Amino acid sequence: MAKKYLMPKLAMAMNQGTINEWLIDHGEQFDKDAPLATIETEKVAYDVAAPEGGYLCIIEPAGETVECDTLIAWICETVEEVEQYAKQTAGADTSAVQTTVDALKLPDKTVPVPVKPIDNGARIIASPLAKKMAKNSGLNLNLVNGTGPNGRIVKRDVNDALSEDLHLQSASTSLAKSREIIRIPMTGMRKVISERMMQSLQSTAQLSSSWESDITDLMAVRKKFVDRQESLGTKISVNAFLIRAIAYAIRQVPIANACFDGDEIVIYDNINIGIAISMPGSTEYDSGLIVAVLHNVERMGLVEIDIEMKALTERVRSGQSRPEDLSGSTITLSSTAGIAPPGMTTTPVLNLPNASLVGPSTPIKRPVVHNDEITVRTMLPVSFTFDHCLLDGEPAARFMSALHDALENPELMLA
Repeated sequence: MAKKYLMPKLAMAMNQGTINEWLIDHGEQFDKDAPLATIETEKVAYDVAAPEGGYLCIIEPAGETVECDTLIAWICETVEEVEQYAKQTAGADTSAVQTTVDALKLPDKTVPVPVKPIDNGARIIASPLAKKMAKNSGLNLNLVNGTGPNGRIVKRDVNDALSEDLHLQSASTSLAKSREIIRIPMTGMRKVISERMMQSLQSTAQLSSSWESDITDLMAVRKKFVDRQESLGTKISVNAFLIRAIAYAIRQVPIANACFDGDEIVIYDNINIGIAISMPGSTEYDSGLIVAVLHNVERMGLVEIDIEMKALTERVRSGQSRPEDLSGSTITLSSTAGIAPPGMTTTPVLNLPNASLVGPSTPIKRPVVHNDEITVRTMLPVSFTFDHCLLDGEPAARFMSALHDALENPELMLA
């Protein structure tokens, strides 16, 4: 008897998920623990494994967003059950199901015969999303090498093929069609990011100020730590110094570590720094952004900050984040260092409910006046975005000055 496969609840705060991609084709046989689908929550995309083996009867197609514990597929014992349960489930496309079932019928039910992709019109093993993307872009799937389970063509394979202009080799593709960029639905993480950025801009009086800090001495101190990385257990990053500098500045100006709670301003005693982490997708069009939270940095030394920050980033990017990793920030660090052009200044959008955000960019070496002499120094562009409803110009300026002092005088943050 077939068993229900429900939208899994992958996090405590998860109420619904988006089926990014089915990694097993409708009607196809698979084993227990095989990659079954990519499910995207508001913050992270996960590859979920099959709880047991069988034949897949897809009820909810790729791209659909459904509530947790909602039926999205059946795990059937036989190919014939796929047809049966698809017909029983409202909204199933039984004609498509019949085509798949006929293609998978076996001459000997005790000996499964694998289906291999064949050129010239025969069945190609590809996920539903990959087929849809290929159809929309005019891509001939016979030209694509599959890297998914059992050589299946999946989303990343189609993206790779399109990026290599293989779609131009398809005789059926018109010039106008080959120029069309893939259309990606605003769902999952991308939709949430869009909504929250608009909410942030519409509900706060945001102001950004920028300056440069001379981090030549800071980089010299960092080199001493890097030289001892084997004994310390980590290669200290510049971000670790930035986090210590932010903690130092907050101790001087506590209201920078605050938010609104209804009609009250809440100033936090502990410093929980939200770190903006990029989540690369298979292309630049489906990347995302998650703010992970490093808690209680006021209690940490520089080495501990660096170790904990790297462990946090690894958990988030590997889909192993814990609920506390993604909540409770009191101020945000959003760095574009190493990504933005050297010397560029950014004006990031506030991460609600935080009222403050520090946005360092890529350092640049250039001539400046230092000790009344012109010399080449390493300058770090820094911006500070704050909610003017909560922070007036005077405390905001004092916070920026304290942060600037810590960056230019690293002994302050190491005390």
